[in-house]
Amino acid sequence: MMQLMEQTYSCIKIRTQKGVLYLQMYRPLANNSLNALLMQEMMEVLQLVETDEEVKVVVLEGLPDHFCTGMDFNAASEGSAEAIVGNDPNGYYNLLKHFSGCSKVIIAKVEGKVNAGGIGLVAASDIVIADPGVTFGLSEALFGLLPACVLPFLIRRIGYQKAMWLTLTTQGVTAERAWQIGLADELTTNISDSVRKNLLRLTRLDTATILSLKQYMSALWIISEETQQLAVDKITSLVSSEKVQLNIQNFIKNEKFPWEKS
Repeated sequence: MMQLMEQTYSCIKIRTQKGVLYLQMYRPLANNSLNALLMQEMMEVLQLVETDEEVKVVVLEGLPDHFCTGMDFNAASEGSAEAIVGNDPNGYYNLLKHFSGCSKVIIAKVEGKVNAGGIGLVAASDIVIADPGVTFGLSEALFGLLPACVLPFLIRRIGYQKAMWLTLTTQGVTAERAWQIGLADELTTNISDSVRKNLLRLTRLDTATILSLKQYMSALWIISEETQQLAVDKITSLVSSEKVQLNIQNFIKNEKFPWEKS
């Protein structure tokens, strides 16, 4: 744990308390959007804490107005998928897979806006506790993209048809609706107190038991190497396509969607 706490990070903030690691995504100037460095730092911390049996739970936090808004369009507008994923096109998918397969309980403490890739972080979390003011949305299709890496985890959480519905409608849904379809497990106006109450029991679990449960649950689902290859290849090809690049650049520069005239 000392090795973890001695590290300095650019896109996240971390702290530990009584068997819990609090990991906050912190890119306030970019609405907590995902870039290669943020994902790299998150994975580094999660892998380090995996070796600490004293830590039973990871609480994933965002900012009050933005939990996570998905792909960093400014990075995407630089012209290649590499601008977003860095040297590892599997980085985002591996992060979600780690959530679902690690020996820690992952609690998503959700406040503010959740969009696109942020939905994947929520869907892959073990427990989702959300403020009633949160909005959840998948906007990728508006730009000719698909939530390719999100969908295996989203389908597992809310089912095939609801995942299709969210992808096609592209509109944000309320926290109440998200709770109704199973995207959020609990809604509360006192989110910190609810997290605290959950921690009282979760920190009593043995990490071996948590890992065993996750391994068994994963074996019941389609999150395989073939699924990952399909998802990563799909999103990489879409982000790199000229049409999607033009759509993103037009949105960044002119704040207009593809169907709106420049």
